[in-house]
Amino acid sequence: MTTRRQLLRWTGWFVAANAALFALLGLRFMWLVPWQSDALGLAYTLLAYVGHFSLLAALPAILVVIPLCLLLPSRLLVMAVAVLLAAATATLLVVDGNVFASQRYHLTPLTAMLFERSTWLLVGLIGLLALVFEALLAGSVRGWLEGRPSRGGRWVALVLVVAWLGSQAIHIWADALGYLPVTQLTRYLPAYFPIHAKRRMVRLGLVSQAQVDRQLQLQRVGADGGGQLQYPLQPMQCDAPAPTPNIVWVIVDALRPDAIDPALMPELDRVRRAGQEFANHWSGGNSSRAGIFSMFYGLPSTYLDTFYGVQQPPVLMAELRRRGYQLGLFAAPGFGTPTDIGRTVFAGVPGLGGETPGISAVQRNRAVTDDWLAWLGRHDRSQPFFGFLYYDPPMGEMSADPGPLPMNGRFGDKPEVQAAWRQYRRSAQMVDGEIGRVMAALRADALLEQTLVIILSDHGYEFDDNGLGYLGHASDYSAAQLRATLVMHWPGRAPAVYRHRSSHYDLPVTLLQDLFGCRNDPADYAVGRELFSGRDWPWIIAGSYNSHAIVEPGRAIVTHPGGFVEVLGPDYRPIPGAKFDPVVVADALRDMRRFYR
Repeated sequence: MTTRRQLLRWTGWFVAANAALFALLGLRFMWLVPWQSDALGLAYTLLAYVGHFSLLAALPAILVVIPLCLLLPSRLLVMAVAVLLAAATATLLVVDGNVFASQRYHLTPLTAMLFERSTWLLVGLIGLLALVFEALLAGSVRGWLEGRPSRGGRWVALVLVVAWLGSQAIHIWADALGYLPVTQLTRYLPAYFPIHAKRRMVRLGLVSQAQVDRQLQLQRVGADGGGQLQYPLQPMQCDAPAPTPNIVWVIVDALRPDAIDPALMPELDRVRRAGQEFANHWSGGNSSRAGIFSMFYGLPSTYLDTFYGVQQPPVLMAELRRRGYQLGLFAAPGFGTPTDIGRTVFAGVPGLGGETPGISAVQRNRAVTDDWLAWLGRHDRSQPFFGFLYYDPPMGEMSADPGPLPMNGRFGDKPEVQAAWRQYRRSAQMVDGEIGRVMAALRADALLEQTLVIILSDHGYEFDDNGLGYLGHASDYSAAQLRATLVMHWPGRAPAVYRHRSSHYDLPVTLLQDLFGCRNDPADYAVGRELFSGRDWPWIIAGSYNSHAIVEPGRAIVTHPGGFVEVLGPDYRPIPGAKFDPVVVADALRDMRRFYR
């Protein structure tokens, strides 16, 4: 009779044996890491490597095998389940290693959907070999334990736990400080999600903005993508003569285009009618992080973690700085979490502040305008400027009480939806007043006709549009959450409404070509096209925090965490019998790997 104690002891040593096995399989990933001669970076890499592959071995045991030992202490059952789980993990590591070595991204359900029959046969053979090996390993561990005193296991477990904890502690500090030799590793390890705690580190006084600025000055941010990226694919060739116009880039978080009503947002409606409106514009994501990344880089947010890890700014910002644009950057939610634009879009720009503590959300939004107006008053008029104003409509501080508001009753009669819709409109009204202050200042200083004004939202906002209970954003890839606002005042262009399918991916291409005379093929640096070309996109990649989708007109192929993939229609419900187009999936995967070395 096998006791629970004996089963738990066997489980622990089987996990340790598999940790060593998985670490050997993980060498396939480590050959590709751009090694640096940095002591802390090397120490972190070693600890993260040991800790992560130990965790991959331990998680199935913690979640499944150990509960079995306690509830159903059958040696045959426990060993069979442990062997199956370990064999599945080993198979995934081998297959993922092959995918990553050739494509530079990890295995996903979309990748597996393109496997040919011969590839699946190979995967099956690898799985069978892994199963046989794990069965032999399980028997060997059992036989070894029968003749071994009960000692040593606690020390092995302690070493592995300390390795994991040590790597996470180093990453928390390095991530808060932007320490590239540490943060660049994240992309290479499969299913690796290190801990982030930038805000807490700042609040605790363990990291200051001055430390971050010094670190940015010490390292050459984004010089070559940390050896991971080839971005752009070719050197940029931009030769538009000076002077080029000023740019004011205004983001209004989650502003739906159909919320711009003359009675609700009169200033934005005025800009829309006198300028260029893109009436069928889509974001590259349903979250602020993904949406802002797509509008500045013109790339899918599947690249975001890599650009964040190596802190490489977009080509557009590099060109602005090369041309000597003065940067006036102000954001109500700050430049860190959740958007992380201080480490991506504005990487290398010193002095970026975080969220201002101790004041209300309304005050933070008004401070964006106040600070920008003060900056505008002292900027050097001999050089063009780039103004970035990021408003975060303060829904939570707005009244949900019924009252006279435009567009009442648009979203059914659910009380919680109607209350959110009232708060949403009141917060949009508040931000519209701030946009009015910005436009009035440009007019008063006779700057408007020398300034390209871009007003857009990072993504949409849903009020249970599809009857599925979704309220807010970052929860699905329907049109309600992906349709975004884009309105421009482009000096010299006639007012017009463009109704073709455009996207955030098109913005960098348009500005680099039309403003700065860049002659590169857009494929050198983006996946978008020129906004004014009138061409519909046939599909786009939309991202969130932990999932992504290929969005086509009328349907979306959604990849969920855990490997579930579904094809959904315009009402965001499954399409019976729907099949994916392998050409579209292959093209999307190509775009998601194009800029990796």
